[in-house]
Amino acid sequence: MACDCSTTWVNIPEQCDLCDEPTFCRCSECQIKLCRSCSQEHHSQESTHNIAPYLTDKGEIKSTSVSCRIHFDKMCELFCQDCEAPVCQECITTGHHNYHELKNTQDLLHENKKTIERDTKEMENVLETELINIRKRLGVLVSTSSSKYEDLEEIVVQHGKKWHDAVEKVIETYVSEIQQMKTGEKDTLRQLTMEIVNLIYNTERSVKLNKEMLKVFEAEKILKYKTKADDIRSKIPEINVPNPSFTEFEVAESKIVHENFGVLKTKVMSIDDDRRNSRELHVVQTFLEHSFPKLMEKMTLLSSIETGLSAVYSLSCMENGELWVHGTDNSIMRTDRNHRKLERIKTMSFDGNVGITLKQEGELVYTDFEDRSVNILKNSQMHAVIRLSGWKPRDVCATLEGDLLVSMSNDDEKTAKIVKYRNTKALKEYHHDLRGRPLFPTGDTALHVTENRNWDVCVAVSSAQVVIVLNGLGAVRFKYSDKSGKKEFRPMGIATDGQCHILVTDYFNSRVHVLDKDGELLRHIEGHGIYLPLSVSVCNYDTIYIGDSTGKIKQIQHLK
Repeated sequence: MACDCSTTWVNIPEQCDLCDEPTFCRCSECQIKLCRSCSQEHHSQESTHNIAPYLTDKGEIKSTSVSCRIHFDKMCELFCQDCEAPVCQECITTGHHNYHELKNTQDLLHENKKTIERDTKEMENVLETELINIRKRLGVLVSTSSSKYEDLEEIVVQHGKKWHDAVEKVIETYVSEIQQMKTGEKDTLRQLTMEIVNLIYNTERSVKLNKEMLKVFEAEKILKYKTKADDIRSKIPEINVPNPSFTEFEVAESKIVHENFGVLKTKVMSIDDDRRNSRELHVVQTFLEHSFPKLMEKMTLLSSIETGLSAVYSLSCMENGELWVHGTDNSIMRTDRNHRKLERIKTMSFDGNVGITLKQEGELVYTDFEDRSVNILKNSQMHAVIRLSGWKPRDVCATLEGDLLVSMSNDDEKTAKIVKYRNTKALKEYHHDLRGRPLFPTGDTALHVTENRNWDVCVAVSSAQVVIVLNGLGAVRFKYSDKSGKKEFRPMGIATDGQCHILVTDYFNSRVHVLDKDGELLRHIEGHGIYLPLSVSVCNYDTIYIGDSTGKIKQIQHLK
């Protein structure tokens, strides 16, 4: 198709590759620059080649006109949506496009250009990041999948000893089922990992092709462009890993053994393709909702809560607005929105030696430094789930996977570490980095710990004046400290919100630092009567509760 010389062009210094005349067009197949006369001659010799408008290296559009493929001397001002092809006025008069939906090529060109740019931005900045995060999580799940089933096997075997020889067959049956579940889940996780790897490759390839398309700016290809992000989004799987359990029954010799042995509650992990293809996954919607910071320009103080304590060292908020708090006495207190005291739990420790967290089911978990225990409140009864020897627990955090991160110091108060527990079994210690170097300086034993929604372990090391963030494998992602305050940076409490922001109390400077997931400072929360803050908690992913040295808790909204 020959170039239309009536089209307005921008002056360009480049010369035709076949003569010395100025360049007007480019052959998409031969990749040569052509002047007006050479383009007509080239088209007569190679009628199937596509002669496209020429763009400068800066991507400036030399022409947005498209030659008609049927009437070579005509330019197309319209694009037929039904035929997906540009058409000229002569095409329309022939009647081939009667009742078809026609759009102005210039309008559609700019419309689709915006779609490509938006599509590319979403795939590059959102979908690719989400896929990489899922791949990281799948790697962690594959490496830790076996441990929970090994725990389950041990419970079954120990319970089976009570039944002696009569239950051996039942035990073998249950263990076999668990092995099948374990194998099925690992196979499914590996399959998901391969799918994610392929999807990341296709996403990166689409991003590259889109960028090349925008750079070369072939108008006809842009006009025909169909969004690819929707297809990628629909293929992103939701990771829903079942947690197996085993319920023991008391031995009843008068009944059938199998009926009274116990109940194995779990499901083999599977991929629900129908569900995945029938809707846009909730995990992507959630990620899109929380991907980019939406900090309020001006934060709002919602309330100031009087606790009756002289200081609030630890706190954790419930979904209904109630709070668990610990102060200077040897107790943990639950209060409601109206500051009424609803419940009190006695501890052996006081003055900040108690850490508080809430599991996803709303169960209270706390550490008792002097008792060397980690405890959980179930059905209004306290149970010690972990007891330490040679170590004393400091802080505790319930993870997204239902495990517990416990910070602790040894008896001589010189060494500190963080241990990840599943039920009562220690899964991993965070004590040294991947090169064997200590993570926490000697003598810095007051570690405050939380887990971010991207599975990073975030640690505030108070006396060392630093926040250390580790990935799930224990590698240091970054360290954060601050010298901008009038006084030294002393991180006493740490929490995260729904957008992976990290919130750290700065005790001596009476403020809270808000960091993004990569350790960049976004803002300070100060004023509002906050004085020497000791603790911080986030409720419903956006409301912040800050406990300070006056015994008051400030409820602040900082996200839109």
